[in-house]
Amino acid sequence: MHIDDVEITCVRHELLNEICEIEQESFSAPYPSYIIASIASETPETFLVATFKQSAIGYVLGSMRKDAGHILSIAVRSEFRRRHVGSKLMAEILEVFFRKGVRRVELEVRASNYSAQEFYRKIGFQANGLIKDYYRDGEDAVKMSRDLT
Repeated sequence: MHIDDVEITCVRHELLNEICEIEQESFSAPYPSYIIASIASETPETFLVATFKQSAIGYVLGSMRKDAGHILSIAVRSEFRRRHVGSKLMAEILEVFFRKGVRRVELEVRASNYSAQEFYRKIGFQANGLIKDYYRDGEDAVKMSRDLT
């Protein structure tokens, strides 16, 4: 697979089952499928999917309020990781946010997930706090943000 063969689009209903599979595969406490479906119907412009040969291989889920954006979740199928799919998804969601007037984007990441923290740093995010007991299992989250100016 070449990264140029990966297409990024807004979420489509027919991809929801594949997105839920990616969510289940990627997280120890995944979002339930009904939440993913609800978000897809309410804010499809900030729910982007990476497809390869018409199959979902990753997604990024964002939300907006006024001039602030929030990355709720990003995941890529294990066999497509470290092939720039996540970077392409993040570049596109940041562009969507920017076009909609968002000037600052935030996210939370598990304190133990050093590779994800490094990924976010490489694309311009900075750590700016710790949220104690953020996750259901009691793990802390590192709060990260990036300006889009």
